Amino acid sequence: MLFQHKFDVVRSHLDIISDDDNGTVCMLRLLVTSMDDKSPDITHSTIKVLTNELKRTKWLDPKTMDLVFNRYKWIGLPKGEVVTAFCALLHPIMTKVNPFAYSMGNIFDTMTNERYIKYSASIAQLFLDKFNPDKIVERSTIEENCSKIAATICDEVEDTVAKELLLKMVDIVNHTLKTNVYVENRYSLGLRLDPRIMEQNLSQREIPYGAMFVHGRRFNAFHVRFRDIARGGMRLVTPSSHEQHALESARQYDECYDLAFSQQLKNKDIPEGGSKAVNLIDCHGLSNEAKQFVMRKSVKAFVNTIFDLIIDNNDLPKSPDYLGTKEIIYLGPDEQVSIVFVEFLLKIRFHSSNMN
Repeated sequence: MLFQHKFDVVRSHLDIISDDDNGTVCMLRLLVTSMDDKSPDITHSTIKVLTNELKRTKWLDPKTMDLVFNRYKWIGLPKGEVVTAFCALLHPIMTKVNPFAYSMGNIFDTMTNERYIKYSASIAQLFLDKFNPDKIVERSTIEENCSKIAATICDEVEDTVAKELLLKMVDIVNHTLKTNVYVENRYSLGLRLDPRIMEQNLSQREIPYGAMFVHGRRFNAFHVRFRDIARGGMRLVTPSSHEQHALESARQYDECYDLAFSQQLKNKDIPEGGSKAVNLIDCHGLSNEAKQFVMRKSVKAFVNTIFDLIIDNNDLPKSPDYLGTKEIIYLGPDEQVSIVFVEFLLKIRFHSSNMN
């Protein structure tokens, strides 16, 4: 990342510091100089961008890191994260069409292939433009740009699988109502979706009131609710193998939908509707201690992102909100979740929000 920003590392120090019962902390200090002959002075804006990106690395999906820093350095961190998030979201949508052609691996490999990455990046840029707080774009302009990209894809992309995936990515842009992509110091990327994007046949089953998708490091999560005010727990799913993880990813949204709908039926005689959150975490190959750490980190990132989507921070520029209404989300404990842990996270995040 330092090389990307044209910095050369002159000296480095590494210290391991004891943190009592929390284990140890690794402290890395780097002395850097600018490699840019044209702009040798390190500006405050450069340091700010670098600092924010360094903070983000702790929460970025390894696929995003590889895509941005190894494969396509021109794509940039924001667009790279949007591309990997869209690929993860495409899997439970497109697997219903063809589970073999639209497997988790095939989707990512196709959308990041050299032949199609320029289209994926253009769609990601369109998403960033739609929610840019510094340059508000009219909704009609966004829809017109989506139509133009879709037309270009239809004209230039011959492969059927790639074409369908790219067109569905454009649909995701159209069906995203709110996001935290421009929130500073965020943990993961959250999308407040129009739930119709998740359905292949809109007449087949009841459409939920709302759906949220969160993409982060080693996890993807959905939250589905059938009324504005709805209750339901959060379930952590930790498959034991890559194959099982792919299967769980394919049915993750449907599992979340079915659990929320069951809760909706249970709550038929009370004001609150039914909801559920399913957090799918990749823990394969980790020790038990590392697994517990990743699970806690995933819950923290998910809850923090939900707050980003429902709480306004008046100190930050506001991205366009195409939902237009306030939302309240109730999260309770479910499988593999400790109620004490969730309450602790909620209190800490609520306190920090009030402090801001």
